[in-house]
Amino acid sequence: MRLSLLLAVLVLAAAVPASAQDWQFANVFPPDTLETDGNGMHGIAVDPEGKVWMQTFGATDSVAVAELGGDFFPVRVISVFNADGTPASFSPVRFVDYADGTTPRDTLGGFVTRNAANELIWEGRSGRGLRADSDGNILVSQFTTLFKLDYETGQGLARVDVPETLTQAGVDNMGNVYLAPVVPGTPIRIYDTDLNFLGNVSEASSNFSRSITASPDGLTVYETAFENTFTIIHQRADIFSEFDSVGVAFRGMRTESAAFNPATGNLWVSSGNPLNLPNQDATVETSWLSNTWYEFSPDDLETPLDSIRWAGCENYIAGVCQDTPARPRGIAFTTDGTVAYVAAFSADDISPGSNAEKFIRMGVAVEPTGTAVPEQVALGQNYPNPFRGSTQIDFDLPETGHAALRVYDVRGREVAVLVDEVLSARSYSAQFNAEGLASGVYVYVLSLDGRQLSTNRMMLIE
Repeated sequence: MRLSLLLAVLVLAAAVPASAQDWQFANVFPPDTLETDGNGMHGIAVDPEGKVWMQTFGATDSVAVAELGGDFFPVRVISVFNADGTPASFSPVRFVDYADGTTPRDTLGGFVTRNAANELIWEGRSGRGLRADSDGNILVSQFTTLFKLDYETGQGLARVDVPETLTQAGVDNMGNVYLAPVVPGTPIRIYDTDLNFLGNVSEASSNFSRSITASPDGLTVYETAFENTFTIIHQRADIFSEFDSVGVAFRGMRTESAAFNPATGNLWVSSGNPLNLPNQDATVETSWLSNTWYEFSPDDLETPLDSIRWAGCENYIAGVCQDTPARPRGIAFTTDGTVAYVAAFSADDISPGSNAEKFIRMGVAVEPTGTAVPEQVALGQNYPNPFRGSTQIDFDLPETGHAALRVYDVRGREVAVLVDEVLSARSYSAQFNAEGLASGVYVYVLSLDGRQLSTNRMMLIE
């Protein structure tokens, strides 16, 4: 991995062009205005069914509190939407009813406590971030409490309280959860999938933060403290070893949110905002644009591959958006990696996406054709067949994995790669453009995680 060392020499980091290369703004999400208490979003996550979970910082609802005489008090809620923007059946989530049937009901956005005079009072739990874990369940950071909610029902699966205000949680593919504090100076902690404490990444976080991100293998943690002008990289040799700070990356960025695209394995990080300006690192000269998320390969954290820019930003001066005070607080992807949702805090009413914004990756060779999980592998006969120019190939995957759909000529030479990415279990359709190829018989082969699953033949005619 290439990193900018802590004592780096002057480096010029070239930003991706202002407009996203492969991503196109689709719409504000949800289409109707979502009450945000004037603050915009503070968290966003996407579950395996494509439902979008959205969290505000401030209170947008109220509940009656029996311990305080049945009076109503303000609470934060989680709003959950289907991919088409309609509310999920259990949205909004005000209370946490636990799946075990024995843990007492909790109020997501507030709790009863005692003040210095030992009087019962209501304390709100402000929204601090959302993340889907390795099973698709939703990690909800609410003030000093982390909840794990079942993505299918909204029920509670686990919770843990910490002494400090939380950021958005990080998670790896083993289900381990990483919790960082907003205020610097206390540990970045690790918990198992049931939220039992395992140890620390670091004994003291370095600066004010909104998010912590872990690599899928759990060997790298990205400490994205937005008051730093860089991200601190913590690494360990294996899951049994201690973490060590090995350097920094993303110099010149003031990162508040980060996420891995599950399909590509690439890391996306936000670059700064009109309050926390990008390009202020004294050791490097950079040209990042604020209110933008940049894509990087984990093997090269210096060369941006692509970008998504908040649609409300059109006018820039010295790399800083002049159109909105929005702060990029969240980014999340569908499991097939073709749709991204971004959320911003303090987005004003005139800015597109004062709730969230939806982007679609363009030029995708394969498209899902349904949400049902197939019972078995199927590789359909292309149609039309025989064909001129282009043809369509349908296939079914009964399990998630790295899929490949390749085309060979009769001499066994590869002539096209239609699919080469992680796909979730569902049905798909791929297009094969045979322009420039000679007429004749071609073979197409479907494989998953290196295992050849099925083959078929097709005829190209002039």
